[in-house]
Amino acid sequence: MKTKSKAAAMFLMASTLLVTTACGSGDETKFSQSSDNPSPSAASKQDDKSTTKTDSKKTKMRVITITTDENRNNIMEKFIKPNIATALPNLEVEFEPGGGGEDMANKLKTLNASGDMPDVFWNDAGYFTPLKSTGSILDLTPYISKDGFLGKYAVPDALKHVDNGIYSLSSGADTYFTPVIFYHKDMFEKAGVQVPTTFDELIKISKTLKGKGMVPAVTPGKDGWGPKLFMLQQMIQIGDPQAMADLVSNKTDFHNPSVKEGAARIETLVKGGVFPDGIANLDYGPAMEMFTSKKAAMLWMFTWELPNLAKDETVDFFPFPSASDKYSPTKNVQFWGSPLNGYAVNGKTKNPEEAVKLAEYLAMADALYFETTGAPISLKTGNKAADRSPLMQKFVDWYNPIPNKIPSWALNSLDAKTSAEISTQGANLLTGEYGANDFNAAMNKIWSQNTWFAK
Repeated sequence: MKTKSKAAAMFLMASTLLVTTACGSGDETKFSQSSDNPSPSAASKQDDKSTTKTDSKKTKMRVITITTDENRNNIMEKFIKPNIATALPNLEVEFEPGGGGEDMANKLKTLNASGDMPDVFWNDAGYFTPLKSTGSILDLTPYISKDGFLGKYAVPDALKHVDNGIYSLSSGADTYFTPVIFYHKDMFEKAGVQVPTTFDELIKISKTLKGKGMVPAVTPGKDGWGPKLFMLQQMIQIGDPQAMADLVSNKTDFHNPSVKEGAARIETLVKGGVFPDGIANLDYGPAMEMFTSKKAAMLWMFTWELPNLAKDETVDFFPFPSASDKYSPTKNVQFWGSPLNGYAVNGKTKNPEEAVKLAEYLAMADALYFETTGAPISLKTGNKAADRSPLMQKFVDWYNPIPNKIPSWALNSLDAKTSAEISTQGANLLTGEYGANDFNAAMNKIWSQNTWFAK
């Protein structure tokens, strides 16, 4: 494993080379030169004046990104901020915390409505549509094709939205994120329970753990985070993977018996005491702390937390257990990610070329960080990947051969209004006072009004 200092040094070298390569080509527009100059001759006439202005005054950029988990905070504090002045000396960048989930969505929707969007921001399918409809998100294709950044991706087509535009840049690590159940081996041993392979066994060991004074499992529930992003999908998928795949592609709805059973399983979990009291209001940070401090035996979470959790030798993971013979965890898995997830550029920024360079820099920071954890990425850094921890290697060995990888419903099937309403419904389901039948009835109405597939 590379040291943090070596990783940061490699990042500085890579990002500096990236900017130098992009700016050094004879046919590239200089950073100091406006992108809307009327002609090459006009540009050359203004070159001296433009350069003087850049030397005396840096271009100001504003960035809003996710600030909810340790990975994002590490990337910002150890990779981005320490190196940005050297890599992009012509920019003065202000970083603004965006939170995550609905907080991030609401923040950007409000800023968009008030005409106060940042130059660069973390994009998400949940709020992409209103931003695109108002011209607040830039198609990056011509910029990253011209400067060669597109060629750094192992699979460039994976960046394309359904309209063939490219609106976000990321490390490509998202494809390797999936929800699993992390657990403390010593807590399982103390309670005398084994890793469950079926849903019924999961309920059974949870009762045993609770009887031993432990919280069986924890996951973020505030704003319906867990139910919307993975819990409902997992509870449908473990019973009938095809039904879940059909829901993602809008080939079925909440009248489907297999889909309805997914919500019923969540109701069973809540009423069975698998989760802590008040889970509907439990935020990401407190949920993580409850597991890392061993107040909870299990954590239902995406594998983006695996590098941090692997530091505790008592932590291991297992896939979501089966609820029918239609599902096998070696044949079916949910994968995170969408071409819309990543760093995006405001379509109305006054400095689009500089903003694109900044987005590229941020995406490369992501790639170099995840590279140090041993996580697979598709954005090529030019470095040799770091050695993987045993837990990361276990994950990769399990995940890579799985033939049926089902896209995340929350990122690939919901318009902004539907996403917000499903958050509310998911939070309601976690209260234990709102039954699966009520949830499914409400979801049918919400789903019928979803405009995502009408585009």
